[in-house]
Amino acid sequence: MVIIIKAILLKPIVIIKINLNNHKMENTINALLVTKGHAFQEIPFFSMIDGLKTWDKEITINWKHVKHPKALAAFEPEQADQYDVIVFYDMPGVVFTGQAEQPFKYTEPPAEFKKNFMDLVERGKGMVFIHHAIGSWPTWKEYAELIGGKFQFTPGEVGGRNYPGSGYRFYVPQTISVLDTSHPIVEGFGTEFKLRDEVYLYPVLEDEVVPLLKSDFNFVSKNFANGGVGFKEHPEGSNLIVWVRASGKSPIAYLQPGHGPQVYEDKNYRTLIVNAIKWASSKEAYSWAKSWVKAKELVRK
Repeated sequence: MVIIIKAILLKPIVIIKINLNNHKMENTINALLVTKGHAFQEIPFFSMIDGLKTWDKEITINWKHVKHPKALAAFEPEQADQYDVIVFYDMPGVVFTGQAEQPFKYTEPPAEFKKNFMDLVERGKGMVFIHHAIGSWPTWKEYAELIGGKFQFTPGEVGGRNYPGSGYRFYVPQTISVLDTSHPIVEGFGTEFKLRDEVYLYPVLEDEVVPLLKSDFNFVSKNFANGGVGFKEHPEGSNLIVWVRASGKSPIAYLQPGHGPQVYEDKNYRTLIVNAIKWASSKEAYSWAKSWVKAKELVRK
């Protein structure tokens, strides 16, 4: 957009051109939202997304939505640099076949996308993964490590340990405990709050994440009626539902809640998403990510 201002003085007309293309207004966050790969109720979900634009009175979120497979091109450097944060509500790389003998079919992420994605992580880009996004790209080991956990559709290795398929249970009433009341993502939530949403029985790399919220639900297989292959053999699962971590120069947040209209309307949930976006796009988060990654590298030596 170009705004032309005519200043009429005693001298000839002066035309001033202000180019607003690629201009980011102060207190505006440009967010890329990636979807597809897992069904969800689109009308209430996008109603929530629209509401989040000005949910926080201090900032405005400018959303750009892209679906798979077109989303893969959004990670090319010249495209990804347009955004302050990328929000994942997708689940690529797996198809539900409906066949008992092979209920899940996997596809590999394209090599060019993998390179672009990992290059972006190394350069630094705030990322927020929501709900079923933790099941994305099942064959890509590093992707699960980057998020800090994995929803398994079939048995496999996560964090050097073998796990059966993961489990899920809908609409579970929970009391959520805040583990670090000073963290920007959960600041102002107090010490606990109520939430009713889907829960996962899944492996979380607890030593590789900074926990922010935990659920009081009992994450044992007998409490789950649905899941991936062998989920009834799953060991006791993690009670963590929100955490942060970092990879390369990128601050990363994961929010496990996010199944449907009831939670989309929940005020705490909406605040949680906006806070995660604000944190992941902040200078403070990038500084923290650098320090956290460096500290982890020293521990591993």
